[in-house]
This record gives sequence, C-alpha cells and structure tokens, in this order.
Amino acid sequence: MEVEIILKKIIKPSSPTSPQLKTYSLSILDQLSSKFYISRLLFFLNKDTNKTWTNLQKSSHLQTSLSKTLTLYYPFAGTLTNGATIECNDEGVDFIETRTNFTLQDILKHPDPDHLHLLYPFGLIGNNSYEGSLVVIQANFFACGGLAIGVCVSHKVADGCCMARFIKDWANMANIRNYDIETLVAPELISSAFVHHEPMIAPEIVIKMENCLTKRFLFDGSRLVGLKATGLSRVEIVTSMLYKSAMAALKRRFGSSRSSILIQTVNMRPRMTPPLEENSLGNFSWHFMMKQALREVNSFEELTRKLRKSLEEFNHKYMKKMTAGEWFMEISESIREAKALYDGRSQDVVIFSCSSMCKFPFYEVDFGWGKPEWVAIAGNVFKNTFVLMDTRDGDGVEAWVTLEEEDMTAFECDEDLLSFCTVNPNACFFE
Repeated sequence: MEVEIILKKIIKPSSPTSPQLKTYSLSILDQLSSKFYISRLLFFLNKDTNKTWTNLQKSSHLQTSLSKTLTLYYPFAGTLTNGATIECNDEGVDFIETRTNFTLQDILKHPDPDHLHLLYPFGLIGNNSYEGSLVVIQANFFACGGLAIGVCVSHKVADGCCMARFIKDWANMANIRNYDIETLVAPELISSAFVHHEPMIAPEIVIKMENCLTKRFLFDGSRLVGLKATGLSRVEIVTSMLYKSAMAALKRRFGSSRSSILIQTVNMRPRMTPPLEENSLGNFSWHFMMKQALREVNSFEELTRKLRKSLEEFNHKYMKKMTAGEWFMEISESIREAKALYDGRSQDVVIFSCSSMCKFPFYEVDFGWGKPEWVAIAGNVFKNTFVLMDTRDGDGVEAWVTLEEEDMTAFECDEDLLSFCTVNPNACFFE
C-alpha cells in the first residue's frame, strides 16, 4: 500500500480576523488538555457515475470551503503562544493531498486499524509534540475515485464534540450558496468565561505512548435490543461489556492482586445550568471515575448499575458548578488525582479510559458528493483505551479497543463479549 503526497499547502481564512479578536484566551480545560491531535477519517465512495466531479475539482472545493469555514473558526488558524492563549494571526492550517495505489474497497473490505495511519499526516497520530498547525487536513484520493478525508485537530482547541461540529460546518459551507452564507451559525467562543488568571496549580496530563494492539469490535444494533429494553443506553451497555472483558483479561495475567479504574469522558455542554450550546468552541468535556478491584466478581448487570451510579453522582456534583472559580477548584482537584494515576505513582492500579463519539454528526457530513460510507479512527497508541463510534445506521456501536498484546489475546476470545459483537468485520455497505 502506497500513499504519495502530491500537494502540501497552507489554507488561510477567506477574510482577515479583526484586530480586536487577535488574542484568544484558552479555557481552563483547554490549558489542561494534552497537545496530541484528535482525529477522524471519513470515507466517501465514488458514486458520481456522470463524472461531475474530478479529483482536482473536489480538492479545490474542499480548500475553498475550508478557507471560508476558518473565518468562523478563526482561532483554529492561529498560533498557540504560551499555552494559555492563541494569537489569531490567520497563519492558516495545513492541507495535504495524496494519491494511493489501492482502492477504497480494499480498505472497507479488510479494515486494518494499523494501515489507516497511512491516511493521516506522517508522524501526527499519537505525537504529543507534532509541530504542524492546530488543524491538519489530509485528502486521500483512491485509484477507484473514492476519497478519505483525515481531519486532525489539536486537543488544545477542541474536544470530540467540537471537532464533529467543525467538520459538519465545513461540509455545510461546501454545500451552501454564497448568498446564504449568513445562515451558518458561528461557533460560540466563550472560553474567556472559563479562564483562571492565577497561575495554574495542576500541569497538563501527558499520556504515555505504549506498544499496543488496536482491534475494532462491531456491536450490531439488533444484538443490543434486548439489553436496551432494560433502560440502558448503547454506550452504557457497550462500555460495561468492554470493561468487564478487559478486567477478566487483566485478572488472567495478574491474578486478583490489582485494582482498576475506568475513566469515562463526558460532554459537559448539556449538563451545565443553563446548558451550553453544542457549538461551544474548545474543550467542554470532563470525566468521572469508577473503581473496581479484580478480586471482585461483578456481573454485567452489577457493572452497569455501578457505572450509572457513578454518572449520577458526577452529574449531581458538576451540574451546578458554573462560575470560573467553582470550575477551577473542582477541576484542579480532579486533575491532580488523574495526573498521579497517569504518572504511575499507583503501580497496583490499571487505568482504562473510554470516550464515546456516539450521536455526534459524523455520518451527516456531505461536501457535495454524498454522506460518508464509513467513519473511522486509526490504530491507537494509548494503552487501555476504548473509543466508541456510531455505526452508519445509528443503531449499533463500533468500539476501537487498544490493549497490550497479551491482554488483547485474552480479550478478543472472551465468549461473553463475542456473543454480542463481531471482531473487525468488513465496513462495506455496498455490493
């Protein structure tokens, strides 16, 4: 499999940022976020039988609409200065165009998380010190005429919800007529309300990279129907299943001497009082923790009850914390606890983290040639992580699981887990 770069350029905002907006203050959560890039791959089949779009036209269309979108998302085109502010200097974002010697069907019929790295900018995935712009786009054109767009956004300026909104707005911009451009809703740039002007007590968490395996597990919606009837959500069901199987794999390797912690990421926007808009720019995700000793034998039902209780306690604690001072006090305390764990001070505790991108509008994206056939991530480099994505029909869940090789060997053979999911099936929805 070969990927040849044929174009590298900088895309700047189509209109200059006004002088009074030149400095953008990062929120507390932005400052505490790691520098690595969050990323997604959107795969588009070539359904243009009339050959309305050439590859050159598609690339030009993406670049022009991206330039217009950056006028609304002007901090994305700026430069991170001191870790607390962005200089909105319209430096632009990196745009890379490639050609491949294989077809999109090759990828979809035999999806390999490790091979997907080829469709992202070289050296970006999992790199905490990548020196590119805050947003990096790679448009990969396949031999069959298909297209995969890799979107990478620095975690310093966006969480998963924000990235999804940016991609959706970019696609809407690509489809909108010039005289209707005012109908696009600009993102809410409210980070200054969450800035703490005293020195930060807790430094950012830097997640250590490990040599791991990533496998994709597909939970078809039809297999989850019975469990959803109990009132559980898809995310609760799948998270509990994954965590239960992961703990069983750990117990097989270490016995019952250790304990584990599940860190579940939560979108805070709808949980605040009053709720924040979904298009609020930046990081407005936080997490709750659920502790579990390996010596305890918990059924799936017990785990889901424990997970829901932890979420309810989290909601009760944070929903009323709205002022910058309250947020700072709560987050500073939590970040110190999390940093101590990630720094390895508790060697007997194994940490798992779960992020859900379910219900984010990735499959609604349309740049003018149809919606994505598949949305994916690359093989991860962060140990003990679960990333949940919608299936294209919106009923199931694709779980991208990254574990150490020895743990993955036991995990992917767990019969209870396999009764509800399929390991890395093809991603084709066409014949």
